[in-house]
Order: sequence, then structure tokens, then C-alpha cells
Amino acid sequence: MTREMAIARAREIDGETRSGPPAGSFGELCALYLASPAFKKLAPRTQAEYRDHIEIMRTMWEEVPLAGITRKAVRALHAQYEDRPWRGNAILRTLRRVLNYGIHDLELADLTKNPAAHPDLYDTAPRTEVWDQARIDAFLAAATALRMPRLRKALALLLYTVQRPGDVLTMAKPMMWEAEDGRWWIRLRQAKTGEPVDVPCHARLAEELLAPDPPLKPRKTGEPATESTLLLPSPRGLPWRYRNFARAWDRVRARANLRLAREAIAARGGLPPRSKPEAREKAKAAIAAGLLGGLQRRDLRRTGVVQMALAGATTPQIAALGGWGIDYTQRIIDTYLPRKGEVALGGVEKWEKAGEGRVVVLATKRRTR
Repeated sequence: MTREMAIARAREIDGETRSGPPAGSFGELCALYLASPAFKKLAPRTQAEYRDHIEIMRTMWEEVPLAGITRKAVRALHAQYEDRPWRGNAILRTLRRVLNYGIHDLELADLTKNPAAHPDLYDTAPRTEVWDQARIDAFLAAATALRMPRLRKALALLLYTVQRPGDVLTMAKPMMWEAEDGRWWIRLRQAKTGEPVDVPCHARLAEELLAPDPPLKPRKTGEPATESTLLLPSPRGLPWRYRNFARAWDRVRARANLRLAREAIAARGGLPPRSKPEAREKAKAAIAAGLLGGLQRRDLRRTGVVQMALAGATTPQIAALGGWGIDYTQRIIDTYLPRKGEVALGGVEKWEKAGEGRVVVLATKRRTR
């Protein structure tokens, strides 16, 4: 290799090493954060969520110097998600985390203040929807009518384990064991938090899990069907992709809505005639209110929490099942419990049943003649 060739190769190597975002840019900070121990110790699902948010921001600010990430720029980014407030708030929280990493961990001279600190987030009211018995029964009946028993099992797992849909789809038979008292358990590690959770199976859930699984379809034409260790495999025995699971769920949901609507119309003796459009539309609105409507799969987790609270379960007991901290669980109960009167009634009834000497009681008032 001649001297000229060596110099050219050295410049080429130097160019390769300098490829990527410029020094001091937002893109460089993102790359450093994604390679940091703080990011790598996050749960895989959280990592995927943060990568998605960071990729969105890098497409806008890859080569922008850190001094150019002003509060005005942050507000402009957030304003783009006015129609999707949940996503806009999540992206802003990720940005705040990345900038804090540059300030506190890397101590970058160009970054002394976090322009994403204390932002004005969109108001997003927490979901309070819960499944009642009638709509659960309608969904189960529709799953049976469509010969989709896996969807019956899916609803039972979501309701009685109080876990996220993504974690339910990864549950497998090796995670289960039977205790000496006959109780079945499921041990899992939550994808979002990384928390290990031991879930005691409700008696009705155990009944669904022990029922024979439907036969699996062969993965290829002419090949015999293989067994699966998953509790909720796809019809071919493979891990059920979430979008395909959602399609199957929505198919059952549509059949359940059809059944509920027919029953409601029959109970009303039919809809008002078309000659009375206002009365007809009012009747349709009343019928629609009794359908599955905005109920989602994730709402079954909240339903399980509500049902446990109504049954008298303590906050630590609910926290242990959901994999949450005590304080966080109490906030969930305070936010999502829509029927606090029933909980209060249960407390008063227990108070009434308590014997004298254990609780303070008032003297019996004498009747006057």
C-alpha cells in the first residue's frame, strides 16, 4: 500500500467512525441514552415503547443542537398530538427522561435545563368502564355459538388473573402448578414492569383452563397438527399475534352485540315505526347503551380489581395479584371503583355483625309510651 493509499484509507476509516448524528446534537444524546445501562435495564415492552417515541423525535431533531431544543419546540411537538392526547403525553414523558439523562448522568455543558420539565399535559380522563354480568354472559355465549372456546378462556384469563392482554397471550402450561390444597397457580413475569407475579387461579378460571382444548389446525397442508404449551395459542398452535387475537375478539364481540340488540328489541316489543323518527332514534340510543359499546379487553383487568374490592379484598391482596405497589393500587381503587356505595355497605354490614366489646356501640334507646 502506497502512502497516498494509506492516507486515503485513513480518511475513509475516520469518516466511518464519524458517521452518525453530529456531536452535541439531539440525535447523539438519543443514541447515548439507548446504549445506556439505564435504558437496558427497562422491561422489553417499555424499551420498545421508548424506542418508538425516540424515533419520532429523531426524525424531527436528529441534527439539531441540544441548545435548539427549547420549550417552544417542545410545545410545538406536543401540539401535533391534540387529537391523540394519550400518545402526545407519552412522547413528552419520554423526551423529559432522555433530556434528564443528558443533564444528570452525562452532565452535558450544552444542556443545563430540561425544556420538557413540568409540561402542560393534555387532560386525559382515566377509563372507568367495567364489564357487568350481562355483557360477560353475552360475550361467552357468542364465543360458544361461533365455536371459539379460546375466546372464552381469554376472557376468563383477563378477568381472573388481572393481567394485561400481552402477558396473558404469553402464559404457558409450564407456568402452572397445583398446590397441595388443590389450588392451581400461574407464575409469570410482567412484560411491562418486569415484576414476577404468582397468580392463584380463581375456581372458575381453573375450570376453564382444565377444559379440553379444541384441536389445532396443521401448520402446513398435509402435516399433522402439533401440540402447544401456550394457554392461548393461535388456531395453528403458534404464539397468537396481538392483531390476529384482536380480530378474533372483535368477531365474537360483534356477535354478542347482535344478540344483545335482538333481546333488547324483543323486550321493547319492537322499535317505534319509521313514521316517528325521534322516538325510533331514542329507542336505538337506549339499546346501544346496553351493548358492549366502548368496553375493551383491557377493561377486564379493571373489572377484576373492582370485583375484588367489592368482595372485601384488601389493598395489599389486590396489589399482590396485579403486581403493583400498595400506594399505586390504592390510587387505582380510588379512581376506578364506580360503586363505592356497595363497598361502604359491605363495611357497615360487617360492623353490624361485630359483637359488642370489639367495636364501640351506642346504648339502646328506650322506647317511650
